[in-house]
Amino acid sequence: MSAIFSKSALNGLSRIGDIMVPKNEEFPSFSETGCIEHIDDVVSYAPASDLKDLNLLLSILSFMPGFVLRWLVETMKNSHHKEGKFYDIFRMLDFGLKGIILGTYYSGKVGAHYKGKSPMQIIGCSINRIEV
Repeated sequence: MSAIFSKSALNGLSRIGDIMVPKNEEFPSFSETGCIEHIDDVVSYAPASDLKDLNLLLSILSFMPGFVLRWLVETMKNSHHKEGKFYDIFRMLDFGLKGIILGTYYSGKVGAHYKGKSPMQIIGCSINRIEV
């Protein structure tokens, strides 16, 4: 369980994550990997006020119907080709949510109950970290 995000916020993130990263051939969906268990590691350097706002947004999104979430993800993706303040908000959301979702998905960490290969293992990538 996350120390930063509420249960409803995690549910919202998982639903958005499954739209952005659905199951595809041998790749598991975002929620299937259980990588959301490590979400606190990915956002650990974010300002507390941003995390509070994100927690609220994700909690609200958790109650939205699937078609609204799919519309939101599609609008965020298409906002990079449009002008105006309205689209600026969707671009920021796209960068932020995509960064958190893909950062968690490709972190190499999976949930305790996931038994398959991680996305990093599937693509054959290994990160070697050297502590200084």
